[in-house]
Amino acid sequence: MPMKRVCVAGILLAMVSSMAQGAVSLSGTRLIFDGRYHEATIEVSNRGDSQALIQAWLEAPRGDDQPGDARAPDLPFALTPHLARVPAQGKQTLRLLYEGIGLPQDRESMLHLFVLEIPRRSLAPQQLSIAIRQRINVFYRPKGLVGDPANAPQSLIWQRASTNDATLSVHNPTPYHVSLQALRINGIEIADYRLLPPFSDASVRLPVLGKEAVSAETLTFKAMTDYGGQRDYCAPFQAGQPFTVPLGQPDSHSLTGKC
Repeated sequence: MPMKRVCVAGILLAMVSSMAQGAVSLSGTRLIFDGRYHEATIEVSNRGDSQALIQAWLEAPRGDDQPGDARAPDLPFALTPHLARVPAQGKQTLRLLYEGIGLPQDRESMLHLFVLEIPRRSLAPQQLSIAIRQRINVFYRPKGLVGDPANAPQSLIWQRASTNDATLSVHNPTPYHVSLQALRINGIEIADYRLLPPFSDASVRLPVLGKEAVSAETLTFKAMTDYGGQRDYCAPFQAGQPFTVPLGQPDSHSLTGKC
């Protein structure tokens, strides 16, 4: 009998996991709204064998890239459609339109796009329905910004005040958001994700062995591109001096991730 219970629990868990994946997906993991145009679009695809109902809305993020409370009426954007039926194996285009005023013109602005897949109501007993909500970042990029957004990650200015300092500071001097992943010191991960807004400062704690911070030799990280891809960056530390990290992969044969 205990064995049967374990098997049944395993089957139910597999079913819930499969259902939680949802049938609806977005055509990108982020959306760049080019300020040279009045609108940006993204496609919602339904991979399922039945019609899907979706609800979409915009929110302004709070600090640290967290969901906010400002819905579309409080933002200078219009999103259409808010509610739509997506046919089986079909697609639906979401359109974002900017009013033309209300956002800074010297830097990127970020908002969140949410898409909720509303499950069908089932009359079957003990039927589990799960609503799947997806969120992506939308970056409004005014026209005429200085520099190339692709070069923003290697323009970041890093500094560790001293070899005994357990804090690594970083300054983003560019008008673009920089999304970092897998931030590592000597191959040891110190942050799995960090979003740096334009002209912002941030800091991360270095790993500690005993009472002293690890002696930093190499800094590596991945940065997201406009298209959702990743590029590798790697550089040796410059003790006490500000430094930048150029494109480059760490040595695959080095346990400390040296460049």
